[in-house]
Amino acid sequence: MHIDYAVLGGFTLLWLAIVPTPGPNSLLIVHLALTAPWRDVAMALAGNLFGVTLYALGTLFGLALLLATEPSLRLAIYVLGGAYLAWSGLRLVRGGLEWRRSASAGVLTDGSRTAAVRNPFLQGVLTALANVAALFFLASIFAGAGILVANPATQLAALGVIVVGNGLYLSLLAWLLQRERARAFYARNRGAMLLGFGILFLAFGLRLVVRELLAWL
Repeated sequence: MHIDYAVLGGFTLLWLAIVPTPGPNSLLIVHLALTAPWRDVAMALAGNLFGVTLYALGTLFGLALLLATEPSLRLAIYVLGGAYLAWSGLRLVRGGLEWRRSASAGVLTDGSRTAAVRNPFLQGVLTALANVAALFFLASIFAGAGILVANPATQLAALGVIVVGNGLYLSLLAWLLQRERARAFYARNRGAMLLGFGILFLAFGLRLVVRELLAWL
């Protein structure tokens, strides 16, 4: 079975335009690139790509359609996903507040040092899966580009485009932010940046839940 390059080419152009869109996945990699060793960043990236791949496969097998016909299940999944993102945000906000209190007390440690992350692969997977809206977004993109009705070879190639495109973009982002200048900037402004990352994660989580609740009502 041959790949339909016309369909795949259209999807690739569309996906490459979408990849740089800010979201929880890129926010996670940005945060870890500034704060964690490169091995942890790589593990989180691998987990994130695994989660995205699961959603893409789920879309091809009709998971988005199933959830669309089960509003209660869909709402529960949205709430769980939003709760995880909000919980991640609250942890970062708390860390930022604690850092600022330490700064005021004059007991800061060296903020330029990296700290190991607990289970970065799982963190990457959960962040990808928590963004449930991505599942329905993928379904709309697949349908619009003709991937849902394409042959299996073309669908498999589209999965490759997603993994390679996301992987290259997030790897480049992580590499740039692991430079000494970027880390030095983070070290000087750690408290404010932790608060900023936390607020963004909170915003992503709350938006996920609120939009689904409004649709439910």
